[in-house]
Amino acid sequence: MDIFCEQIIKRKMGAKDFAIMAATVVGALAILTLTMFIKELFMFSLLILVGVCFAIYYIVTSIDWEFEYSITNGDFTCDKIIHRRKRKRQFSIDLHDVDEIGTYDAQKLAGKHFDATYQVGTTANGSSGEWYMTGHFDKYGTILVVFSPDERVQTAVKTSLKRTVSMAAFPRVPQH
Repeated sequence: MDIFCEQIIKRKMGAKDFAIMAATVVGALAILTLTMFIKELFMFSLLILVGVCFAIYYIVTSIDWEFEYSITNGDFTCDKIIHRRKRKRQFSIDLHDVDEIGTYDAQKLAGKHFDATYQVGTTANGSSGEWYMTGHFDKYGTILVVFSPDERVQTAVKTSLKRTVSMAAFPRVPQH
């Protein structure tokens, strides 16, 4: 039976994102002000205005991004979608090679070494409701993935994990 599941995660904007937007606008205003006072640049002011407006648009929209998780027959792929104009593959792993999965707790993973860490959840620094996966993969080395799966994604991931990893992460609840 083929398994296919996908989920879009909209990233929440933080204080750093708003600071980048504010700095962009202040920088643009400074450039436009300088253009008005420097005689040599005044004749190019319309061209500079268009360039500055494009730069503001590009920088501000580059802050707007989301993640797409897709699970296809045991392969977990995560793409970063930047303002619906550009898609960038973050990673693609085989779930059979996952060594550990569970709810994310930074203190639990603090002493471990990872070759790469992928924060592909709703926030950049982890929050309640986020999960983690660790494993060693030929392409990436030992990695840590912090993500925000919904029930459908959790179910699809569970069916593709090794039995020992699946039982540790999703223990069966005895029914009475």
